[in-house]
Amino acid sequence: MPAQPSQRNRGVGGWFRRNWRSFTLAVRRVVMLEDQPERIARGCAAGMATAYLPMLGQTLVGMLLAWCIRGSPLAAMPWSWVTNPFTTLPIWYGCYRLGAAILPGHVTVTWQGLQRQVDQLQALSFTDGILRSAEVFGSVFVPMLIGSLIVGATTAIPTWWLVRRAVTAVQVRRAARCAHWKTRLVSKAPDATT
Repeated sequence: MPAQPSQRNRGVGGWFRRNWRSFTLAVRRVVMLEDQPERIARGCAAGMATAYLPMLGQTLVGMLLAWCIRGSPLAAMPWSWVTNPFTTLPIWYGCYRLGAAILPGHVTVTWQGLQRQVDQLQALSFTDGILRSAEVFGSVFVPMLIGSLIVGATTAIPTWWLVRRAVTAVQVRRAARCAHWKTRLVSKAPDATT
């Protein structure tokens, strides 16, 4: 007996499809914004530049950065959703490894070593865990921040270029469509002189 549609979408694959669809719809809405292509592209670049930051609140940071560089804060929003509960840890660890490779003399913590530190923190009480987390993750945070800034800058530049081209194409097509319909309406309008 085939599985019901509601049962099929309950797994990770269904979750991924739903979130991917939400993300693509949000990006499409950004491209369809009625604003200058340069402002929309700057907003998207700001959102992509801050998407990898090792902190919570990347959306707000991206919107603030977009506002500072005279981009569209609305366009910055969906790009921070690149990091989600399934992608955050691998992305942050990759950024950490990149930052650690750049910093001279930094001893790199392996994935298993980081997991052991997290397990030790979870065994502590809440207060001790907060006090000890700054000590444990302090050595990891700086390389992770440096790596995330590099990855963010590397992805923000092509995002700006691609979004600017896409928005320009969409707006040209929209203007041509409006002009077409205006000429059709004018041609069908009854002549006022008769």
